Amino acid sequence: MIVEKSIYNLVDTHTFQASIFYIFSGISQTLPFHTFGPAKRHDFIIHFVLSGQGLFFVKDHQFQLKAGDAFLIRPQETSFYQSDIKNPWSYAWISFNGDQAAQIIEELSPFKNHQQVFHTSNNDQYLNLITETLNLSDASPQSELQLNLIVNQLLLQLSKENVPHQAPAPAFKGSRLARLAREYIDNHYEQGISVSDVAHALNIDRSYLSRVFTNNFSMSPKAWLIGVRINKASELLQSQQLTVEKIAEMVGFNNVAVFSRAFLKMTDETPSQYRKQHKRLRTTQVNFSEIQNLINTAKPVRRTT
Repeated sequence: MIVEKSIYNLVDTHTFQASIFYIFSGISQTLPFHTFGPAKRHDFIIHFVLSGQGLFFVKDHQFQLKAGDAFLIRPQETSFYQSDIKNPWSYAWISFNGDQAAQIIEELSPFKNHQQVFHTSNNDQYLNLITETLNLSDASPQSELQLNLIVNQLLLQLSKENVPHQAPAPAFKGSRLARLAREYIDNHYEQGISVSDVAHALNIDRSYLSRVFTNNFSMSPKAWLIGVRINKASELLQSQQLTVEKIAEMVGFNNVAVFSRAFLKMTDETPSQYRKQHKRLRTTQVNFSEIQNLINTAKPVRRTT
């Protein structure tokens, strides 16, 4: 089972138009071979690896990450990450955006110069800030202001990191064709396309496409296509009050029964169960030790991060 145990906080609507604003955050202990993605995000998300190890795929790069590493997902960037089967990672994450977010990330943070990852010796400071966000889930204007302040504090801490220049990870061999196929899927999944449609659009043989794609991304193009659709559907189930039928249509399924079976196979939950399970978890004041206890006793779920 590809699962994780999580506690998290999500701000559904914003009272203030801030130059930097908080969106969501959380802490997860993944189980072996837990995966997220492929998915395209609308906002910035930073993960801080607390323990264990895993793989992070973005653009044409693959990173092997461990405790103390942090990785960034930029808006409209398709990414995929996977927990190690023997030493699954735990991580804390925070998502934010705003008019000044890109400038701060690209000019002041360790992620400037198109970097995707960096190693920090200050994990505890980031963890403390993210833990603090989990105590602010009452949806009040005061909590929203405090959450935005925490994001700014975290970005300030990032700007103080003394990180040497890191060369990007090597691009995958044969990555251009695989990248084109992946981008075609990411941009057209809602149109009900099949792998044959992708091969036709790229004017290549379907079997050859599948072989090259699998060699690059360790999954077939069909699995990637289904993953994109189910991850987008899970996002809509959490954030929108749309019917399951409408969500199925929006992510490229022509039949809601086929969608429900695919969703159940990937998440071990029906779409309705998933929506109920992933309502925002509200917490009273807790520290990290208490959060760990909550995570350890939580029901395992898929794809919250």
